[in-house]
Amino acid sequence: MKKVSIIGAGLSGLTASILLAKEGFEVTIYEKSKKVGGNFTALQFEDHLFEFGPTFFTIPELLESIFLMAGKNIENYLDLEILTHHTHVYFENGDNFCLSTNAEEMIEQLKKVDSTGAENYHDFLAEIKRLYFEVNELSMNLQITNWSKLVKIPIRNLILKLRPFQSLDHFLRKYFENEQIIQLLAKYANRGEMLARSTPAFFAAFLYPILTADVFYVKGGTREVPCALKKLAIELGVKIYTEKEITKIHLKNNQVEGIQINENLSIESDYVLISSAQLLNSDTLLSDFTVVNEREKFIVTGESNLSQFVLLLGLDRYTNLKTHTVLFSSDVEREVEQILNGEFAENPTIYIYNPAFQEPERFKSGDCLVLMVSIPTNDLYSTSYRASIASYRHHLVSELKKYGFDLEESIVEEKVWTSKDLKNRFNSAKGGIHGAISKTFAAAYIRPPVKSDEIKGLYFTLVDTSHPAGSTEALKNGIHLATSIIEEARENPLI
Repeated sequence: MKKVSIIGAGLSGLTASILLAKEGFEVTIYEKSKKVGGNFTALQFEDHLFEFGPTFFTIPELLESIFLMAGKNIENYLDLEILTHHTHVYFENGDNFCLSTNAEEMIEQLKKVDSTGAENYHDFLAEIKRLYFEVNELSMNLQITNWSKLVKIPIRNLILKLRPFQSLDHFLRKYFENEQIIQLLAKYANRGEMLARSTPAFFAAFLYPILTADVFYVKGGTREVPCALKKLAIELGVKIYTEKEITKIHLKNNQVEGIQINENLSIESDYVLISSAQLLNSDTLLSDFTVVNEREKFIVTGESNLSQFVLLLGLDRYTNLKTHTVLFSSDVEREVEQILNGEFAENPTIYIYNPAFQEPERFKSGDCLVLMVSIPTNDLYSTSYRASIASYRHHLVSELKKYGFDLEESIVEEKVWTSKDLKNRFNSAKGGIHGAISKTFAAAYIRPPVKSDEIKGLYFTLVDTSHPAGSTEALKNGIHLATSIIEEARENPLI
């Protein structure tokens, strides 16, 4: 029986463990923290419960398929509620817009603010659907890990279908005229800190899941998803150990041989799955030469200058803030430029998660708001940075008031998470939350590998769950990893 060691119990690792165990692999997961779930975190203060991490799930059929492939019914594990109107957006001028997966409702809204967008909306959806499946083919089946692969068939032919010479801004203006709508869609499509005019058009593909597929809320909170996957994995024989740190991956003749736990215990393994972030942040997991070789594949797209400022606010009342609310910047270009220059944006886009709107019975003391704003990473320990953090809390509460949400007198509990806190809590480099982000147009097509070319049996989980579609991509990544290992084992039964 082939042995698989999975380092980290995030969505990708849990998903892969289920499918591998179902195929007869001996699977063990080692998680450094006390709980499974990666970035999924729930914090109970005195009277308020805050849920941090991925709050967005799309394409419920994908999650359901994992349970079906394991011979189980998802309804015995999770209670999902479809959100047709999933994100409510407020603009500083008083306008508001609701992102919906119902095309006709989107068109009715567009008729009031962008008649051209309303007329073009069905064509727009058809094109982002095409881009989505082309991008999926590119990322899942064809590993583009260096520049030379860009010009080789079939990759070259596929890239030519992705509007390679067009920017996201130009693409959106083909279908819409209203500046607020264009900036809103660009913000949701763009996973990094680039402006729409310097982002490739194919990034529009990331709008497909949130505009056409079902978006769903998980009753009991989003942490229920990794907990349900953990339960299913254990039922299938997967062993899960928490508070276990992997300190070394053992190799022999460029092939995975096993892992070392907490410096004192070695375990044999035929395959190892590890997140790219762990590889990048560790100098000891692999030999020096191997680390350099593998890291080069992960930094081709550049480092992120982006982190988050997180403000947790417990209120003594319920507000009309929906589950997913966005207070949109009045000047997105200025916002991005300030962040890239290492400054805190004066008029930032503020994302607010309020699960109490969906399940008030779980939040009896009032709203438990999680506010998230993009900020530069900078020097996390400098005096000026700490001063900026301290004053930014008051600035954000003042910004909320501009949009009609006066909360100051209702705040009874609060907590600030800075880049330093995120770095320590989630093991993210410099407190960055988006991983490696493309700095150039062409580099956006290059992706770190899911499988090592030099080391047999070494696989990588790569997905960033902070993006609205990130949780769905993590599930897809887990399925892809499991499928790849199963195929390799069948082709090389003696390895």
